[in-house]
This record gives sequence, structure tokens and C-alpha cells, in this order.
Amino acid sequence: MQIGDRVVVCLPNSTDAITSLYGVWLAGACLVMADADSTSESLAYRVAHSGATAIIVPEARRAQAQVVAAGLAGTPAVVVIDDLARPSDKPQTPSYSASSFDPDDPAAIIYTSGSVGPPKGVTHSQRSISAVVSSVAEYLRHTPDDVVLCVLELAFGYGLLQVLVTFETGGRLVLKRGFGLPFDVVSVIESERVTGLAGVPTLFALLCELRDIGALDLSSLRYLTNAGAALPPPLSARVRSMLPSAKLFLMHGQTECFRTSYLPPQELDTRPISVGRGMPGVELWLEDEHGNVLPNGSQGELVVRGENVMLGYWNNSEATAQVLASSGYPHQRVLHTRDLFRTDDDGFFYFVSRTDDIIKVQGKKVAPNEIENRLAERAEIAQSRVIGVPHDVLGQAIRAEVVLRPGCALTESELRRFLRQGLEPYKVPQTIVFVDELPKSASGKVLRTFSGN
Repeated sequence: MQIGDRVVVCLPNSTDAITSLYGVWLAGACLVMADADSTSESLAYRVAHSGATAIIVPEARRAQAQVVAAGLAGTPAVVVIDDLARPSDKPQTPSYSASSFDPDDPAAIIYTSGSVGPPKGVTHSQRSISAVVSSVAEYLRHTPDDVVLCVLELAFGYGLLQVLVTFETGGRLVLKRGFGLPFDVVSVIESERVTGLAGVPTLFALLCELRDIGALDLSSLRYLTNAGAALPPPLSARVRSMLPSAKLFLMHGQTECFRTSYLPPQELDTRPISVGRGMPGVELWLEDEHGNVLPNGSQGELVVRGENVMLGYWNNSEATAQVLASSGYPHQRVLHTRDLFRTDDDGFFYFVSRTDDIIKVQGKKVAPNEIENRLAERAEIAQSRVIGVPHDVLGQAIRAEVVLRPGCALTESELRRFLRQGLEPYKVPQTIVFVDELPKSASGKVLRTFSGN
């Protein structure tokens, strides 16, 4: 392995995954994290696109990785980890800094979900990673006494940040492979005296359905964080009631900059759907379609400036040029997020929608998040997603998919009547479907693509 080489790490949450990623950095190479459950096609794409010279996999994936490597130019080396450590094992705290790196060289390539076109390789430097780690550690007030439970995949920025923030501040990390069994999550919180847990709405919805949680001692929890998707206020209230010792931080971020903002927990009661203001070292503002900066109280595209912004998309200068610009400040870049936000009179930010998610019904723009927040007000509903589907007359029709809480009943007519009471007529979904579960990405984020079913 040489300085600057790209190395793909395809391992589940484990001590081996941690030592592998730090080993790559200490060798001066660039880390490429892959989902532990990657298909052969997905793994091959990441290896080929990044030009990786090696793939690190567990024994169970040796044959798959060898087939992938044999089919690629250069035949990257396959490195096999023989004995994966249990996720409950606690790795020794390493130092984040890798002396072999120039701080502005590529340090990590994190691939987007690829919901629109092929996945993009978001490229971060050690400087951008260090900047966001320091900022998150500051507003979460991390100390060496913190014990962090990581249930999110390390292949995604949110999960990777948990590792880096914990180790940078000298805390202890407890690894778990996913959150499919929510009682296991709270059991680990009790047994390990966990102080910090990062989650997504899916995880929090599952935890709130647990019946025996009151029998556990979860008082060690100091904070909870939510990112990846908005946490509806009713669910937020249930989480806070269930875990009263924990302060809840609502956050916004993108892979392209890891994190943009956070809402101080003391603001939750007055601004329950806000994601706050820019985190330390980051400047945020809104622009209209002509690039004009908008005043407080407006709606527009979120723009980010700071050292946390990516270097660009790997081997994709055209896509990079569409979202990235020089800031005029050393080591800082300006990112056009393509996220629509609004601000209140005090400058707090409120997520509206991804630009690509906006539904256009008879020429009128509808933000799915607004309808989902209304749906979340019904106690019978555990989760929902609102998407646009093709329609010959309307252009797009609004489709709401709803997951009911166990033991609850709700009819379409009851729900439609409820929605009409709080939404303009054109925002009421043309189709309401009750489903057992919503389609999700490997990181637990609800997908917006429509399968046609």
C-alpha cells in the first residue's frame, strides 16, 4: 500500500472495521467504506470507480471479493480478516491524526445512495473531517467519560462520525450491527451505561413501541441525536418522555459536508421542527434561484461555507462544479446543498424538502415533509412517507404510504378527513395506502423512490 492509494473496507460494525479504517489512514491511504451487505455489483462499482488497490473483507466474503477483483482492471488485492470481533468488544482508543497525510489530500470517499443516477463518491480531506469532528464534539460536549453506542453502518457519514468523535475525545465506543431488534439496543444501553446514541426516525419509532422499556435503567443516557430525516414532533415528544434523562439534538447534514446545523435541546419546545442554526465553524444562508441571499423569514436553497465541506465528487468534475464553489477563505468551500429550507425571524432553519423530492401537482409545489408531519399527529401512525407518482392529468399525484402502530386501526376515509382539516385541498394525497413497512436504505433512511406497486 502506498500513500494516496484507495482501499475499500467492506466489514460490519466490529473492532476489525475500526482497526482497518485507522490502519488505512496511518498508511497514508484513502479510505473507501462499503456497506457490509454490499452486492457484488455495488462493491465492484466502488472499487472500480475509486480505483482502489485493495479490498478488506471478512472470511465469509472472500470468494465474492475475489470474483469482483478478478473482473476489474489492475486486479486489486483482497485482504481477508479471519476472525471478526464481536460488536460488543471495545476497541482501544486510537489517535485520529494520520501523520502520513497532507491535511488537504483525499482521506475518505463516501458514496451517496445513488437515488438519482449512479452513486457519487463524496471526497473528504483530513482537514474537513477534523473540522466536523471538532465541531460536533464541541456542541455535544463530549468528554472521555462518554460511552457511545453505534448502531449505524460505518459506511455512512453519520455512523462514521460517531466513531471519530468518540475516539477524538477519548470516550468509549460500543458497536452493534444494526437496530433490527430494538430491545437489544436498550439492553445494551443499560448494561454498558451508554451516554450517547445517534439515531434516525426509524430507530426512534421502533424504540417507542417497546412495552417493557420502563423496567430498564436507562438513566445513563446523556444525549440523543437525530439526522438523516426529520423527526416528527409527536415522535420527538414520545422519545423525550420515554428517555427523560437524555437531551435530544435535532440536526441536519449531508454527506457532502457531514453536518450543517443542530438545534440546542432547550429550543425544542418553542421550535420543535427546526434543525437549529449553523454548528461551530460553519456559516449557513439561503439563496433564491438567481443566487441572491435571502433575509430571515424566507425560503430558498441552503448554502454552506466552512472547512467541513467536501473536496468534491471523485472523478466527477462536472457534478462537482454544479454544487461547489470557492469561498475566498483558505481551506473553506461553498456548498449548494439543493435542500430547500426556510428561516424564521430569529435565523433558525427549517427543512422543507430535497429539491428532487418536491411534488408538482397541477403546477403547484408540494413538500412531502409537510404532509408527513401532519400524518405524524395521528397517534395510530408509526411511520409514513409521501411521494409523487406519475399522473396523466395532474402531472404528479401525491401518494401517502402509512404504517400503523401495533394494535391500532384507522380507515382511509378517517385519515383523509383528518388531512383535509389541516392541509390545503391540493396537498391532500390522491392515494393513501396502508403498508406493513416502508422501503429503507441500509442506513435506515426511508427511500423516496417509487417501485410502481
